[in-house]
Amino acid sequence: MNEIIKGFNDFFQTKNYKIRTQNKKQKMKKIAILFSAVALIGFTSCNKCHECHADVNGAEVELGEYCGDEAEDLENSGYVVTGDTTGTVHVVHCGEDH
Repeated sequence: MNEIIKGFNDFFQTKNYKIRTQNKKQKMKKIAILFSAVALIGFTSCNKCHECHADVNGAEVELGEYCGDEAEDLENSGYVVTGDTTGTVHVVHCGEDH
């Protein structure tokens, strides 16, 4: 009789160990998926967008939001006022707090 009880105990301890191991694996998978999702969102949302403005005759003209290379190109090339027959190129600033 003691051998039967010992056999049941061994069976249930082994089964509980397997269930605990499976639960740990599932928990680790969930943590890995969550971490991966957060990392992916963090890296893709880092687009470096900035508000840009031009200095036109002492006044700031808002040009809107530009991102990445587009903002850098705008700063490098400057801004020409639409309808300005002189073709004056005005200095553009992006991402600066004044």
